[in-house]
Amino acid sequence: MIFIASMLATTCFYTARAQDDYTKGFYIKAGGSYFIKVTPVEFPAIGGQPARDRVFNIIPGNPSRQETVSESTITGSFGEGWRASLIPGYRFSRIFGVELGINYYNSRSQDMMRQRGSIGGNEVLNLYSTGKVTAFDVAPAIVAHLPTDGPVKPYMKVGVIVPIGGELKITTALNDQTGTFAAEAGMSSPVPNTHIALVLDREESIKANPTVGFQSAIGADFKIGGKVSLFAELEYRNISVGGKKKELEKYDGTATVVSSATLQPVPGVPVTEISIDNASEAAKNVKYHKTITADMNMDGEDRNRPSDELRSYINIGGLGVNVGIKIPFGN
Repeated sequence: MIFIASMLATTCFYTARAQDDYTKGFYIKAGGSYFIKVTPVEFPAIGGQPARDRVFNIIPGNPSRQETVSESTITGSFGEGWRASLIPGYRFSRIFGVELGINYYNSRSQDMMRQRGSIGGNEVLNLYSTGKVTAFDVAPAIVAHLPTDGPVKPYMKVGVIVPIGGELKITTALNDQTGTFAAEAGMSSPVPNTHIALVLDREESIKANPTVGFQSAIGADFKIGGKVSLFAELEYRNISVGGKKKELEKYDGTATVVSSATLQPVPGVPVTEISIDNASEAAKNVKYHKTITADMNMDGEDRNRPSDELRSYINIGGLGVNVGIKIPFGN
């Protein structure tokens, strides 16, 4: 805001000295952008599993125990990615104007969680989750122009971002020979001294609560002939989005009965194919809340109704370059 105020003061100073020949009235801009992440934070937990990259050894026993080899926090931001924009605007005078950005955003895929467990040097667990954001938003902004009589027209703008649609899609690949995740999903083996090895591909979609973010940019128009111009901007945007609900969209894999001692498949017991029909209602649907109460189905304890979990947030902050074409319709 201080930067914008300085810009306006400079603009007012030059207004009396420079005659701006730029077209007033309505215009439309179309362009593309690429953003890099600038405000990485720790990702939220996925199904109760924290955002960690953890490697560990499983020490057999009764009960068995885990010995951590390495562990690190996974941080990041979904602000890295590309955006396509259509931006109608109106310029009231040599100085002031308004714009309404209509944007589609697609983030770069981000690692969100990973676990790798071994017994005697043999990997028996590999769990890996990634996330990707797609979003539609509208972004109203106030534009302050610096009047000039040359072909380059500098300006600044500041405004808000209002998401109107989109999702965070989380993709998880699981290969668990220990039986831990099958037991948590309510799967049990009918054969003594055995358990279920689970290989699973899972996709979940998290819908967002309504929210408001911030944007600011500095840029310039470059006349290329007649009234048409090219534009280039350096933009900072930041928005924190909280989850509203999560839906299970894919749940495919196999369940194999294996010996608890050797982890080898039990002869004569067929491999079971898993589909989304095998998932519980608690796994299919999750509702997010600011506060959890005793009457809610916390962490899906009742598998026959949707789960209730505490709301978490993701960051979509980034610094990007916007380029495109600007076509005026005024006089």
